Amino acid sequence: MGPMATPESTSTPRAQASISVIVPSHNCGPLIAEALDSILAQTLAVEQIVVVDDGSSDDTAQVVGRYRNRRIQYIQRPHEGMASACNAGLEAARGELVTFLYPGDRWSPAFTERMHDFLVADAEIACCFSNFVYQDEASGKMLGDQFSHYPEIKRPVLLRDAPHAHGRIPKERAFGALVACSDIPAYLQVMMFRRSAIADLRLDSSLGPGANTSFALQVFMRGMVVFTDEILAIVRHASGKATPDPDLAVHRLDGLKAVAPQVTRERDVAPYQERLIKAHIDAALTLVKRGQVRAGWRTYREAFKFTGSKMRKFKGSLRLFLALPQGLRK
Repeated sequence: MGPMATPESTSTPRAQASISVIVPSHNCGPLIAEALDSILAQTLAVEQIVVVDDGSSDDTAQVVGRYRNRRIQYIQRPHEGMASACNAGLEAARGELVTFLYPGDRWSPAFTERMHDFLVADAEIACCFSNFVYQDEASGKMLGDQFSHYPEIKRPVLLRDAPHAHGRIPKERAFGALVACSDIPAYLQVMMFRRSAIADLRLDSSLGPGANTSFALQVFMRGMVVFTDEILAIVRHASGKATPDPDLAVHRLDGLKAVAPQVTRERDVAPYQERLIKAHIDAALTLVKRGQVRAGWRTYREAFKFTGSKMRKFKGSLRLFLALPQGLRK
């Protein structure tokens, strides 16, 4: 795996859209400088950096204050969670394009330039996202990139034969294609949004970590989606594994269920229901492994409410049986 990308020089003039970056933070004083430094190092400068301090009790205010940069807007608020902090940032954002970066995560210098150029190229594009590499928080070891672990992200379209390979998913296909991914691309720190496409959209704080999933899926219904397999960010990973924390399965199921009222197009229903079946099985496995066996089987049975693969449901029952404590398999 090579280093994160840097942009190629170009003499072609282009229209430039303003960019706002939202940095939600709770007690991340030791890490927030990494995020701010990577934002300020972008080859395409951003107009506004909104740091939303979600009730921190550490030195976050002092760390941010040392920058003395007029582009940085610092908002202090009571601790209400990351989703609420992101929403406060969305209320304050003035840019035509909006993105997020979490403390401790870093962008390559090319990130804003590449995402910006995708979005300004076509007004039908609602959002774009990039590949990224996981970094183990404890050891600092790089654990591999997202697209290698989940190659189905690139399945909806062939990557174009371009200097920086990218794919475009038309509006009518975007939701169905991306909801089918085993790890739905809902990492806000590697996504950039057209603000007009998300003007009325906010993260649902009641969903916990599932709020990102719900937010991204709703955006996927609103326009074309572009992605690039360039590694344009480093995302800190706490578990020491190059796959998502399995405890997120329950929250992600909640995030999926939350978008049900918006899934009205006929072509979206089948992939959505198939993904709900998988999400119920994944959440059921998580609950069983935690010792919540009854809740796990109850969650598994809910998968049968949806039309979809009988084989997936059958294999799910086998996986649940094997996850049961030895004494309950009789």
